[in-house]
Amino acid sequence: MSINFKLSMLIPVLAVATIIAIAGGLGVAFMILNETELEETGVIILGVAIVVAVPGAAYLLDRAGSAS
Repeated sequence: MSINFKLSMLIPVLAVATIIAIAGGLGVAFMILNETELEETGVIILGVAIVVAVPGAAYLLDRAGSAS
């Protein structure tokens, strides 16, 4: 088997594993946060923070990258 064929099989598997790890980690974080004193309020706060922080970080990284 050629290296290109091996990579064409490995990269999608790694992509799926990465998505599963990230989604699983977020799910566990939300479940743990829901069991604290904050309950649903804490989950909502974390969700809003993620929705705001991820595009904000991408914007700042894009500006930093295009400035050079």
